[in-house]
Amino acid sequence: MSTTSANPGSRPVVLSDRQGFDRRWFAPNLEAVYVPRNDAEAVAQIDEAIGRYGRDVKITSGRHCYEDFVYNDTTRAVIDLSGMNGVGWDGGQAAYFVEAGCENWTVYRTLLNGWNKTVPAGSCYSVGAGGHITGGGYGLLSRLHGLVVDHLSAVDVVTWNASSNSAELHRVSASSPSQDEQDLFWALRGAGCGNFGVILRYWFDELPEAPEFASIYTLSWDWASVDQGSFADLLASYAEFVSIMPETDFSLLKLTHVSAGQLGMVLQAVSPPGVTVSDHRAEVEHRHTQARKRFGAIVPHAPSRHALGGHPGWTTTAVGSENVQHTTYLEALQTMNGSGHNQFGKYKSAYLNRAFPADQVAAIYKWLNITPVGLAAADMNQSLLQVDSYGGAVNRIAPDATAVPQRSAIMKLQYQTYWLNAARPGEGSRPPYDVQADAHLRWITDFYREVYAGYGGTPDPARDPSGTVAGAYFNYPDTALGTHAGGDVDRALRLYFLRNYRDNPRNLVAVKRRWDPADVFHHAQSIPLR
Repeated sequence: MSTTSANPGSRPVVLSDRQGFDRRWFAPNLEAVYVPRNDAEAVAQIDEAIGRYGRDVKITSGRHCYEDFVYNDTTRAVIDLSGMNGVGWDGGQAAYFVEAGCENWTVYRTLLNGWNKTVPAGSCYSVGAGGHITGGGYGLLSRLHGLVVDHLSAVDVVTWNASSNSAELHRVSASSPSQDEQDLFWALRGAGCGNFGVILRYWFDELPEAPEFASIYTLSWDWASVDQGSFADLLASYAEFVSIMPETDFSLLKLTHVSAGQLGMVLQAVSPPGVTVSDHRAEVEHRHTQARKRFGAIVPHAPSRHALGGHPGWTTTAVGSENVQHTTYLEALQTMNGSGHNQFGKYKSAYLNRAFPADQVAAIYKWLNITPVGLAAADMNQSLLQVDSYGGAVNRIAPDATAVPQRSAIMKLQYQTYWLNAARPGEGSRPPYDVQADAHLRWITDFYREVYAGYGGTPDPARDPSGTVAGAYFNYPDTALGTHAGGDVDRALRLYFLRNYRDNPRNLVAVKRRWDPADVFHHAQSIPLR
């Protein structure tokens, strides 16, 4: 049933407006939804919404936020950017553009089919560009082409003028006439998620040519063949593997919970420019043989019995196949693009600059073999630690050139746990479902804390003289790291942004103070004014 809206410019609220992609998040007190279709409507509707609801206005593009920054009890109005979903080339601006409401799959297909271009973005097809890009944006081409923010030339953003109490549209870039606008552009390249304004559009003077060919393969191992020693050897070999593999390759090691029966690795290799299909295939087949030899010497390979889960890449090569799947680039996009099911989930992240230390390996092995009290083993078969290859072109950018400071990492980690039940929207944390949720949350929290026990329970580089860990990823937010309500938001934001948070001459706190002095754009982990 819809709720009639009395606010001009908004539309009636329906049940799906209240629900995030993660079913944990729900906005029971939502009163208005604004769906602008162009810049003028966006400015007018943002002006009206903030004038009416203040900080209780939230912004969404794809609804994939890992925490309740948009969908929570305080949210009374949502600016839904799904109506601004254009992608293309603007001849007048001589630049490509991606609007904030566009989703990954549409961005990829439109750029590829129209101009043979691509972006090194993520592989969850329904993630919205608005939050994905401004949070950094990485994916299976990032070792070859860096982060999406490394390619940005300008951003159209609506900010709130606290002096005039009105919304204002700006196009900001590194060549903007004012230093303030240049600083805002810098901040939006990695830290714009709900912090400074409402992003409407991204601009790119140049984009990478799309690869012509791609190849995908999966390696799988039965948990029954893995003991603590071989597990340690597997992780050590993987760290070496990602350090030497070509930048055209991107791998995802899926360290699944033992209840899944198998763990495995997915790798995508794309063709360099000018390489023939036969040469590309021959080279990837050779590297596939080498990879099977490398890892098979540690744990015997086994045909995959089911698709490897987790984000990204829910769909991989055919179950049971141990061969390389050779495709066009478009087919590879279709194969690797998956957002998973709408269910309940919790996530944590970390960066590693070098191989896993022994204490981390022991903790990972331990927790992948633990089933929380109150859950059956089958309840954990979607839980995992995913270890993505990283580095390459990402690490050729200076830590302070964008808001993303992690420019030395060779691996990026995402801790994930999922569950599903019959709860109706908004009731997933109520009895009797709270028991299941608490068990999953307790498992992933204790898992993470023990892995990083040597640094105080988080991957804090300030407490790591060895230089192994490098903080966490802002686009994988984790409120357990700290919040405004808990009085410890600095702890989280320092892990996300390191010295870019408040220590460097150009820093996020200063940009926030200049562009949002009323703290209108606020959530549990938003940049503070001081």
